[in-house]
Amino acid sequence: MNQPSVRPRIRPSEIYLDSNATTPVLPIAAAAAMQCMQQQFGNPSSSHTTGIKAKATLEHARNLARQLTGAGDGHILFTSGATEGIQSSVVSALLALREQGKSGPATLLLYGATEHKAVPESLKHWNTVLQLDATIKAIPVDNNGQLDLTFISDHAPAAGLICTMAANNETGIKQPLAELEACIRNANPSVYWLVDCVQALGKMSLQLATTTIDYAPFSGHKLYAPKGVGFLYVRSRAPYQPFIIGGGQEGGLRSGTENLPGIAALGAVLAELQRQDSLLFQSEQTLWYYREKLLAALRYVFPALVLNSEQPYIVPTTVNFSVPGFFSKDIMDLFDAAGIRISSGSACSSKVPSSFVLDAMGLADWRSQGAIRLSFGPAMTPVQCNDACTAIKGLKAVVNKHCLVVTDATPTLEIHADGLLQLKHEDCCSYLLIDAGNAMALIIDPVPALVNRIINIVQGRQLQVLAILETHLHAEQQSAAALLRQTLNVNQQNADAFGWPAGTEQLAMATMQLTRLATPGHCASAISIILRRQQQVLAAFVGDVILPGGIGRTDLADGDAGMLQSSILLLAEHIEHDSLLLSSHDYAQRFATTLQLAQQESELFAKVLAGLPAATWQQQLNEQTARLQNASHYYCGLVEVTATDANRLLDKAELTDILAQQPDLLVVDVREPHEQTAGPLQRHLPAAAQVLAVPLSKLCDALISRQLTPARPLLLVCRSGNRSLLACKVLRRFGFTAVYNLNGGMAMLV
Repeated sequence: MNQPSVRPRIRPSEIYLDSNATTPVLPIAAAAAMQCMQQQFGNPSSSHTTGIKAKATLEHARNLARQLTGAGDGHILFTSGATEGIQSSVVSALLALREQGKSGPATLLLYGATEHKAVPESLKHWNTVLQLDATIKAIPVDNNGQLDLTFISDHAPAAGLICTMAANNETGIKQPLAELEACIRNANPSVYWLVDCVQALGKMSLQLATTTIDYAPFSGHKLYAPKGVGFLYVRSRAPYQPFIIGGGQEGGLRSGTENLPGIAALGAVLAELQRQDSLLFQSEQTLWYYREKLLAALRYVFPALVLNSEQPYIVPTTVNFSVPGFFSKDIMDLFDAAGIRISSGSACSSKVPSSFVLDAMGLADWRSQGAIRLSFGPAMTPVQCNDACTAIKGLKAVVNKHCLVVTDATPTLEIHADGLLQLKHEDCCSYLLIDAGNAMALIIDPVPALVNRIINIVQGRQLQVLAILETHLHAEQQSAAALLRQTLNVNQQNADAFGWPAGTEQLAMATMQLTRLATPGHCASAISIILRRQQQVLAAFVGDVILPGGIGRTDLADGDAGMLQSSILLLAEHIEHDSLLLSSHDYAQRFATTLQLAQQESELFAKVLAGLPAATWQQQLNEQTARLQNASHYYCGLVEVTATDANRLLDKAELTDILAQQPDLLVVDVREPHEQTAGPLQRHLPAAAQVLAVPLSKLCDALISRQLTPARPLLLVCRSGNRSLLACKVLRRFGFTAVYNLNGGMAMLV
């Protein structure tokens, strides 16, 4: 008799490792919610049988929450989630303080420096609204994320409210609650104490009634229940002022008809969590085992990985790490392209984001700016853990191929390892010109934050560096070029201050030639490097003489407005109107400019080329200088920002139709090469789609080489739609008239 064949299990397309942000709803929770909506749909406040059954479901969930948290005679009231619990607790405590006459700057409101933003923002908001005018202070933490007990002892006597966490959402660091309680109560027995327990449920043992914790908020969606439901523990003797008033639900503590389906789902999760023989929730020992397996997989890909939080200070379900030479976004984009969902836990900003939690812990900037959070839930299965480890290990070939990590393996050269690379850090631009055929490279204007990336590319591709050049020299600034020359063994003895080889007027790279032109003015020592193919000027590296959308400043110690004017006019004589101008700074995310564009975007620049009198030029530069000196951020020049956009946003449903309507439409993947390798775009598009890979770092190269031409319609795609929209704006500036953007990016295709 033939045995039935066993089909191999296919690894899921998505590996979810961001459980500290939210979790999927467990089937038992979804079933409980559905049953409640369809069969136990009564209003718990109704006195008929249907309402009584609903009330029983509500109270059953409440009793489970009470038992699991050891709430004793404390109140358990259902909320919409932790944020509401935090708000209502803060308001209650502050109102009580105001009634006691404890207000003004002498009264302190303390919170841990690594708290979730919901806590300090709530303190600031309600302190203002209630006109308490108390002083809000952050409690420092040490390198292990532990609260400074000496600080608490010193400041608690004047404190009206102290807010701490059971476990941190970003690092997994837990606080020693018993030790913390002794410190607080020895200093001030009557101070109100709020403990954020969102990340504790299912990961830490809690016996709240045996403590003097006054308020403890919890959230359902962090533990496999739906979003929009949570509960709050309030100590029996703690003051509580109802945040929402109306029909008197929740014993008058929180009015409004309860979210019974959400509460039923949460109750199902809590019931399973309470079971000693649960088949869903893993033991603490198993969770630590999972963590070690995941960590081993990460170290297989990134041998230099550094943990930002470690035992014995953490819960087992969070891994927070950084990798030297990587920013958070680099790893995020790589993992997401491979279908692995992680997070950075970083604050968003226009600059490179950093983790305020790691900053508060005093860790180095590179660790804060490169922090990655991998988190899983207590219901992770062995199969899910193995799938995650397999997917992570699969990235080793990707990072090696693209020289994200340098190995001894011979690299595979591909299109992105040839031509011009524009590397960016915040507003700074560095350039690599690579001749793959002869394994040579030339580096222009390296910045310190990109040194490791440049070294990886050069060493990983086994390139010989022809020269490391700088377009301008500020006496007061340290150069990254010196470090690169030392690390890459580039001989500087026979070169001038800019790194240009002595006695050489022209450098050759493949079919291109580079010459230099003295262009002082922004500073006393400056050159522009002109890139030609035969007699055609392809581009010029202009430092800070010309910026995309503006002109360099001249108010520095060695700046000179007259010299800058002369340099701009001289440069205009040596290049063509459409030659790409590549600057050292890009404040408006325009990537590059041309003489033609510069005249359109800067009235002052147009006047300079038209022969602006020196006196008028000086006056207008003085006005620019005044604006620059009053700016909150340092700029090397003033840039005027103008808004341009894609012609149109396309949705996923429109793809097939527009490809049929415009058969010459070219789909351009602007993700970086490692993302393209980890998650190819073609598999998510109709078979007829023509795809061209042009990473943002190669966008200028594609313009120089005419790989992209204005005559052809383009559909730009990235992971989320943000980078592709940026590329749309750049191309629209350069005269591309039919440029579309995929709404939501690849995330909507997967």
